[in-house]
Amino acid sequence: MARPNDICADRSGNFGVVFAILAVPVMLAGGLAVDYVGMSMQRSALQNAADAAALAVAREGKITDAQALEIANRTVTGNYGFTAAQVGFAGDEGVAGVTATVDVPLVFGGFMGKKSMPVSVRAEASYAYTKYEIALVLDTTGSMAGGKLISLQNAVIGLIDDMQALGLDKEQLRFALVPYAGFVNVGAQHGPQINGAGKVIKRAATWIDQDAEAPVPQSDLPPGFSRFAMFRHLNVSWPGCVETRMPGGKAAYDVTDAPPDAGDKTSLFTPFFAPDEPDTPNSYPNSYLSDAGAAIKGKGATDTDKENQLARYGRTGKYVKPKDTDDAIAQTMKWKKPKTDFSPSSYYSNKHDPKGPGFGCEVEAMVPLTDDFNSIRKTVKNLKANGSTNMLEGVMWGWRVLSSREPFTDGASESDGGVEKIMIFLTDGQNSFGNLNNDLGSGYTSMGYLVDGRLDGMTAATATKTNAALDSKTLSACTNAKDDGIEIYTIRLEEPDTGTGTLLTKCASSKNHFFDAPSRNQLAPIFEEIRKGVVKLRLTS
Repeated sequence: MARPNDICADRSGNFGVVFAILAVPVMLAGGLAVDYVGMSMQRSALQNAADAAALAVAREGKITDAQALEIANRTVTGNYGFTAAQVGFAGDEGVAGVTATVDVPLVFGGFMGKKSMPVSVRAEASYAYTKYEIALVLDTTGSMAGGKLISLQNAVIGLIDDMQALGLDKEQLRFALVPYAGFVNVGAQHGPQINGAGKVIKRAATWIDQDAEAPVPQSDLPPGFSRFAMFRHLNVSWPGCVETRMPGGKAAYDVTDAPPDAGDKTSLFTPFFAPDEPDTPNSYPNSYLSDAGAAIKGKGATDTDKENQLARYGRTGKYVKPKDTDDAIAQTMKWKKPKTDFSPSSYYSNKHDPKGPGFGCEVEAMVPLTDDFNSIRKTVKNLKANGSTNMLEGVMWGWRVLSSREPFTDGASESDGGVEKIMIFLTDGQNSFGNLNNDLGSGYTSMGYLVDGRLDGMTAATATKTNAALDSKTLSACTNAKDDGIEIYTIRLEEPDTGTGTLLTKCASSKNHFFDAPSRNQLAPIFEEIRKGVVKLRLTS
């Protein structure tokens, strides 16, 4: 039997007593830890929602505070499920600020008289300091006439307005405009200046083949005879179009941006000149001189044939190959002046432009990269629908205006990681070489006549085959441009051809960069969607 003193000295139950006393605060601390983890998770999720909301608001550009708050609310409550969140918005000098607050229920906070705890976050987003160089490559062929062209003009001007409204620094945003049809017009100012005495007082741009030195197969003019001399002889100004470069020499010049090289004449750009075609009725669209027994021969024409063909342009006496443009002009000044017929052509149902050496180059001149947005707007408003579809030339000159290499050197260096080079390419039709059932095989194109063999060596082929060859070259051009750092958006407008859709999908930088517009009414929202994809944003808090 234990003695009283032993009972008083017994400490074997102390652990239980101490545990019972300490269990309450330990359990309370654990509960608060659970609440803390829960609140942290909610804060993180709410911050993600606020970040997304701030970016969504900033992406919209210039909108009212009420519109911004609506977007922020929709993002936080709808997209992220915070239906009870209190969302606020404050904008200041291009910065979109979004706040969000929610009450997070507490599991154990009730023991301390707290059933919930407010969690608040803030996010700010603004435009990243990025420079944008954007080439607008627009189909202005005959099929664009009417409502389609008007819708395109409005959508493009809307894009320019919205980008300008972002308030970017002047050096951050530049546009270029490349209208295209069968040709691209680089601007007549790049040709030579010739005085009244027939002397070149200022040479053409170094990248233009002024003296006809490039080895370009052609059916009419003899090698080395300057096309500028012929324009002057016919009293017509060179309108500014150039032809597709021939592949060969040091590079595949037709589908690459290899710069012109004085040591490789193939790399130079041949100035467009539309030859006088035979007088045969209903067979040729551009007969503006009498054949006079020396009609263009076409396939198989020798250099002697081409020299003899000059008779219809007024040539007299023995032909001597000119040394340069001055010499060619001097020779033409001794020729007769031929009687010309520059009346509207009636061959095509949708093309009634004046016949002559400029027939086919009715497209508006391109505008290289500029921060003069009014100049771009003005040219867009002046666009006219005319001609056939040559996507290859559109893509190539869209690339060239963004490039830092000649012929246009306005683009930032390709190694500059702070510049986004973007091409927006639109067409409403299929590639078309313009095959015709005559001895030349086609109308005059940026690759001459079909019989000239400048399209993959073909001198006779169906429209299906020539158009497929153009598609292949267009895709090669797109691929090479993308490899050079160009981001390409493509738009197919009211064109059901699946082959064109496939081509434009492959040309685009991704599937999300291709837009199909079965209706012209979709152009404005498409250009708005492209703007949102183009603009780079950053979170600032």
